Amino acid sequence: MAYKNRLYRKSLNFNSDLESFEIEYFESNLLICAKTDLKDLAKKWLKIYHQEIADYTDKYPEFKTSLRPLSGQPKAPPIIKTMLSACRRANVGPMAGVAGAIAEHVGKQLLAYTDEVVIENGGDIFLSIKKRRTVGIFAGANNICNRLGIILEASKTPYGLCASSGTFGHSLSFGKTDATVVLAKNTVLADCFATAIGNLVACSSDIPKALKFAQKYREILGLIIITKDCLAAYGKIKFNILDTSAISFPP
Repeated sequence: MAYKNRLYRKSLNFNSDLESFEIEYFESNLLICAKTDLKDLAKKWLKIYHQEIADYTDKYPEFKTSLRPLSGQPKAPPIIKTMLSACRRANVGPMAGVAGAIAEHVGKQLLAYTDEVVIENGGDIFLSIKKRRTVGIFAGANNICNRLGIILEASKTPYGLCASSGTFGHSLSFGKTDATVVLAKNTVLADCFATAIGNLVACSSDIPKALKFAQKYREILGLIIITKDCLAAYGKIKFNILDTSAISFPP
């Protein structure tokens, strides 16, 4: 995988109460925050899940290329089944949820060894936390959200917080938002819905339509849409001004 300079990660502090480390395998690069360094264990599970996805796409190439939901095989690995279920719910292709799926599945494995874990994978975040945390939004050159944080309460953990962008980054989006951020209890669903909602917004006048779409799905706890001249929010979103305890991830 070509090296990508993730400068946004250098500002990670998180109150200095969590260990942070990165792991990389093929196209996946995960930033992990936990109570202890679990790099070797995380790398082991990243390889396992990567291989399961690779094996499945070798057998069923449409899983990797389809931009529409697919039906799955009864004996598919659990990570594949979660991606297929989420993509059908959000009406997108299964790979729209791949980053969120890896983050959540690796994170759940680590929870046997730490009571807090945060995993960021390409702007898609799985969080299982024991205290209030603040997560920042990075929207490229758009400064409308500069120093704006989302407050996440520990009592409602785990969370999936996922972002998609049509103006920068690696995300495939047919929309033009600087950032579409979805909060859900499931990281794979949050990832798929971020793509689906981002696809609906070509300009700020499309935002009401996107908000109406989000309101149809009880799984979506909160939504933020950022365009060059507008910020809209829906659901259980609490904002705060970022300080040095915040963590900021891009789409």
